[in-house]
Amino acid sequence: MKVFIGYVSLSGNTEKMAVIIKNRMKAAGCKVYMERLDTVEVDTLKDFDLAFIGLYTWNKVALPYEANEFYEEIEQVDFKGVKVAFFGAGDLTHTEPCAAINILSDKKKEYGFHVFEKILKIHQESSTYDQIKKCEDFAVYALIWGNKRKKWRFLSWNRVLSIPKCQKSAYL
Repeated sequence: MKVFIGYVSLSGNTEKMAVIIKNRMKAAGCKVYMERLDTVEVDTLKDFDLAFIGLYTWNKVALPYEANEFYEEIEQVDFKGVKVAFFGAGDLTHTEPCAAINILSDKKKEYGFHVFEKILKIHQESSTYDQIKKCEDFAVYALIWGNKRKKWRFLSWNRVLSIPKCQKSAYL
């Protein structure tokens, strides 16, 4: 399975989340491509079976400037059927936590993307084992969701779920 991970990070927390997801996808046997969103052409997402998009939230409620061009290009391509999962770090105490993720998620739904219903949001100042585990679990469940295999083949996912933690863990 080909997986794309695109992210924008200011403090480094969203990038660390992307690395954790990348390591988990590689451990599951996926071909993983990871890039910053400000260097990616939006139409390349059509080449992947599953995409993970990670953002920080600028000024509590806006998209980061690095993601503006990516956001605007979404309208120019037909993305019907492309599967995407969202994650990010932000201030979870705010009334609209990680609002940039919600803004991008809503636009992707509008233009035909299949969006994973669970969005991973981690508090920006946290660095606990539980949050690393949340990133790994999110990656596995999004992979299961993004996989088009028949029900009887999901027995093989028991192997994916029992893969030991990656050697090079990133800490939030």
